[in-house]
Amino acid sequence: MKTFKVIGAVLAGTLIASNVISAAPIQPAPVKPATNSSVPQDSYGGLKYVLVIDGNGFSPVDVPLYVGSSKEVMIPIRTAAEALGYKLTQSLQSLGLEKDSQSMSFQIAKDAYRNGTTLLSLGAVPELKNGKTYVPLSFFEKVMKLEVVAGPTGTISINSKEQGNGETSSDTIKQGSITSIYKGEKNAEIGLNGYGHGVRLGISDETEIVSADNKKLTFADLQLGMSIEVEHSMVMAMSMPPLTSAIKIVVKEQAPEQQTLGTAGVIEEVTPSDNGLTRVVIKGDKLSDTSVETIVLNISDTTSILGTKDNQKIAASELKKGDKVYAFYGPMLTRSLPPIGQATKIVVEN
Repeated sequence: MKTFKVIGAVLAGTLIASNVISAAPIQPAPVKPATNSSVPQDSYGGLKYVLVIDGNGFSPVDVPLYVGSSKEVMIPIRTAAEALGYKLTQSLQSLGLEKDSQSMSFQIAKDAYRNGTTLLSLGAVPELKNGKTYVPLSFFEKVMKLEVVAGPTGTISINSKEQGNGETSSDTIKQGSITSIYKGEKNAEIGLNGYGHGVRLGISDETEIVSADNKKLTFADLQLGMSIEVEHSMVMAMSMPPLTSAIKIVVKEQAPEQQTLGTAGVIEEVTPSDNGLTRVVIKGDKLSDTSVETIVLNISDTTSILGTKDNQKIAASELKKGDKVYAFYGPMLTRSLPPIGQATKIVVEN
């Protein structure tokens, strides 16, 4: 079950260690706002930066970034130029970038950047480090006129406006069921739609949580099994499931009066009955402290059964032994071993 279990992780640490597969700001908890937008800060210290160009991530080991003398994140110009489709030229006095009719140039240690006939000052100079030429992040925004985002967890995104990043708004909106909830001392996250087709969503103070009628909610209002719609960052850590940050969460159903319990596991038995009920035995991992690892659940016509791939309805008759599921049920259980309860929702990994 270890490969199936959705486990909460420290969000910032995961992003540092992971590759990145798409580009845009990410703002998971818990971060402290940067005093300078070009220098992301976090509450852990020792922040590593991850460079993302047009959706392609670079390992911080192979492409290290650092904060320069002007307190701005410094970017290796050759790596960035080639990823953006520019040709890098070098003379005794300056370095240049060329692409189509565009031409730019600059010199090491000089705060003078030329784009065509325009000369700009950025308050930061190009630097030479470990044999590589670095330019300040503002060079890409103010000189090259590209979209630049410095995320507070260390993700540095540069996107060419002509090419874009291949993402559309629909790529950052997902619907489904909450299949895990994690709250730590410094971070919080929820799992959406399980493992194989799901996503982990970091929740911060900046995450907007509302009801379907736009009433303000909090993280504490989120419950296992809830149907939600999420707008999230385009940046995702290449974990399994992928990890990103939630920008807005819309809870699409009213919260139950009592806390929902949940078990992530495998169906060991399926027993249909003549009265239209189906009974399943599920064994796996409890999704909250008060949940159980092995549960017997009665499934009625009021039980919602959905697939993680497309959130389509599944009939109770389609459930079978060996299915990997997220089962949600109320707190009223029998005292038998294993306990018996009423299923409110079953989410099937399909």
